[in-house]
Amino acid sequence: MPRTRGSSVTVEPSTSALRTNQDEMKEPAVHSEPYILVPHTVTDLEDFVTHPENYLVSMFQEPDRAASIWRDRLNRNPYGSEGFLSLSYQGIELIPGGLWDEVSGIWLELIELVEDYLHKGSAERLFPGQPVPLRLETKGRSTFFAVYQRKHRVDPSDFIPGILDEAQRYFTWVEENIGTGEGQALQAVDSLRTSFLNRRIPTWHSRS
Repeated sequence: MPRTRGSSVTVEPSTSALRTNQDEMKEPAVHSEPYILVPHTVTDLEDFVTHPENYLVSMFQEPDRAASIWRDRLNRNPYGSEGFLSLSYQGIELIPGGLWDEVSGIWLELIELVEDYLHKGSAERLFPGQPVPLRLETKGRSTFFAVYQRKHRVDPSDFIPGILDEAQRYFTWVEENIGTGEGQALQAVDSLRTSFLNRRIPTWHSRS
């Protein structure tokens, strides 16, 4: 969030109102779209990447259908959120299309990545179930987010709050549409948001 510094210059109401309208029109720096996998698994990865519409249902755009698939899968598996997480920063896609997995697990790794980064200034986690590193690290005066070989420069001042906002949106959706208790994940997000604002690091460990 931008901070207003004290100044001896008087801002006219019309200018202030215009600035407020412009800020409200800005797109969020981080955007996510979680998808549920329709089939039980992916057997043709190339086709999955080429024709994702045949395999995936958006949780946010088709909540009823996505929730139905999730609940049905829970009857046969311990987890129901197998799918894909589309995650972008400033319009740039961060996660390659072939990396599908349990979406809740991806978000939990991202939350822990943020926590470790705030604590150490550099962090690495693994993509759930795959030997693919997720990294958030500072080099010199720049910060980078990387998934495997894909690396992008990010600004922590909007990237970290954006990740936390999207994580909150996801776990709130799960709680409201699936009915599972996501209080621990949501509490972790709130704690990290406070930590980021106050530059304090909470102690939190993801669920097993």
